[in-house]
Amino acid sequence: RAYLWSKASHRGACAMNPFGRFMDPQAGKKKEMKKQFMHKVKETFVSLVAPRIAATFDDVTVSEIICGDPECAPVDTIVRIIFKDAPIKSFGMPKEVEDVTLEDLQEFMPTDDVLEGWSRGEDLEWPPLPDEGEPPQDVVLRFELGDRVECRVGATKWAAGVVIKQWYREPGWPTDHFAPYQIQLDNGKKIFAPKDDVQVIRAEPPPPEANGADSAEPAAEGDGGAHAPMHSS
Repeated sequence: RAYLWSKASHRGACAMNPFGRFMDPQAGKKKEMKKQFMHKVKETFVSLVAPRIAATFDDVTVSEIICGDPECAPVDTIVRIIFKDAPIKSFGMPKEVEDVTLEDLQEFMPTDDVLEGWSRGEDLEWPPLPDEGEPPQDVVLRFELGDRVECRVGATKWAAGVVIKQWYREPGWPTDHFAPYQIQLDNGKKIFAPKDDVQVIRAEPPPPEANGADSAEPAAEGDGGAHAPMHSS
């Protein structure tokens, strides 16, 4: 009896068993090879750790996870460190376990100082957050803290608020990347201005006369614009 995809010469081909399910005849072998690579990564990692720190490990496990973020590798290799007297910690490498090299481990594994801190229960960041750097020293901003401003929040819409911070940063931004202002809008929302430009942020005009026009309403979510709009923070 012939089954679909039964030719062994077809790479990645599967054979169908009599119960109607496709089976990869190499699945068992592939699984065993994965285990061997995981063991190799584990042993290499432990060998790179100072003995006094390795002595604090209860176990080390290696696994693969599928990354759902389109910006990252499809599969990551994760090394989990189970300490004797501290919480479990881990680090990852953006490749399948069989592709991990000694150089990869040396690049991605935590430093001895971090591992030692983890062994004592310290909550240390790894990988470390980017160095913030310094805001430009030769730029004089137009607005001071507490100044009333209007912020562009759409193609034609502006929202009023107060400057609450100069040279604002968000976690994970590259070194030396700053937004000139963070603003607390009158509606309670916090946003930041991507640049100090009259098309993006301007001084709030004096209150209108009693018979003047109403002030502009904040933009509805999803409004766009030809100029850079404000961003939530």
